[in-house]
Amino acid sequence: MAVLAPRLVAFFVNENLAGDAIARTWLAHRWLEAPHLMTTFSDGSKQFGPLHLYLLALAEFLWPSLLHAGRVLSLLAGALTAWPLYAFTARRFGASAATFAVLGFAFWGLHIQCSTTSASEALNLLLVMGAVALFDLERWVAAALLLNLACATRFDSWLLVPLLAAAEGFRRQSVLAAVRFGALASLFAIAWLVGNQLGEGDAMFPLRYIDQFHRAWWPSEASVWGEWTYRLVCLFFWPGAAVLMLTPLFAIAGVSGLRKAWVERAGLRWLVLLILLSIGLYTFRSVVMASFAPLARFTMKELLLLLPFAGWALAAMRPRVAWGAVAFAAVWCVALAAYCFTPDSRWSFTLRSVAATSRLEPALRVTTEWLQQHPGGLLVVDEDPRSFDDLPLSYFSGRPFDEQLRRRYERYDEALGTAIPRWLVLFDGGRLEVTPLDAEHVAYRGHRFELRHSARVRVFERVE
Repeated sequence: MAVLAPRLVAFFVNENLAGDAIARTWLAHRWLEAPHLMTTFSDGSKQFGPLHLYLLALAEFLWPSLLHAGRVLSLLAGALTAWPLYAFTARRFGASAATFAVLGFAFWGLHIQCSTTSASEALNLLLVMGAVALFDLERWVAAALLLNLACATRFDSWLLVPLLAAAEGFRRQSVLAAVRFGALASLFAIAWLVGNQLGEGDAMFPLRYIDQFHRAWWPSEASVWGEWTYRLVCLFFWPGAAVLMLTPLFAIAGVSGLRKAWVERAGLRWLVLLILLSIGLYTFRSVVMASFAPLARFTMKELLLLLPFAGWALAAMRPRVAWGAVAFAAVWCVALAAYCFTPDSRWSFTLRSVAATSRLEPALRVTTEWLQQHPGGLLVVDEDPRSFDDLPLSYFSGRPFDEQLRRRYERYDEALGTAIPRWLVLFDGGRLEVTPLDAEHVAYRGHRFELRHSARVRVFERVE
């Protein structure tokens, strides 16, 4: 209930915006129109894990709402994560430590956000925490099967397979045990690689696609920060994320708990190493190889696994200090959510990526509200050349899915066919092939469109 309560509050004010929520929702909707087994990158899932898309489609089937059905899925997964988190922490460190761990989790702003959008993190963290809890109980078959589901949800979970396989080998002092666990935990990965080899001609195609995206993204970030400054940012990204999102007291307690567990709990060194090696590998790619641009969402698995150690350290402190840490986490969560509720400044726009709230910025909302007030007819949205603002503009336009079409869609020409749109949403420098006629008119496919609304983007209506 402690975890569910703040998520329920946020659910009724948040919008399905962050974490690729819109793209995932649309992909699941298209799959629901023609259900099939997704086996390749081009088979409907793109760079996303297919399990999450299947479940989003199921949620839409049960509640036909593109705006909200997937959010309910995340809400359930986010709240249920408290169960394996509490069970694992209580078993290893006691009920008091488990209570503090779960309360720290309850007021984790980014997780609240992920639990109220159609992002994949809430589901993935439930599966990862469940796999770790089962692994700790030495139920290696159940842990491996749950890890497969995590790998089918997000591809960054694949890193856990070799790490946990190595941990199983060391725990049992058996190479066979490591191979056995690794093989069972790799069933989805093997099937996905084979599917992409047969369908795309490259088993690693989805991973190469994601890798190329980050390799291209890193220089763009470095050009903003400066190369060496950005390397320094990447070096301290995971510790900084812990301080910013879990709050300094929980972050310090987590590090203290890790150190103490390494010294006093030899049976938990596998988890300490799993956390540190994951962070180290991502940091190496960012700082040394300049091939990975970290985001706050990428730190969530490691921060979740840090919470049991934080709970243990807090339980050993004076009650006033421990409960003060919880109170500060709650205040910080609410304050950051309030500050980012209307992201209308540089800092509120930046910090909303770690806040509990997920809402449109005012510059886009003015256009989406205008579109909602002017329904009817096919809406075509240009591709934003600088960002992805075309996605929320289309998604929150108030139109049914079949009455909106985005130039970004890879099958745009085929989907449009001979249809003539009534509305055009245009970006400066966009890809839509319109011909300017004068300050208030453009031509598109032989028809004349007149300017009806102008803000960050312009909306034109067909007049002939």
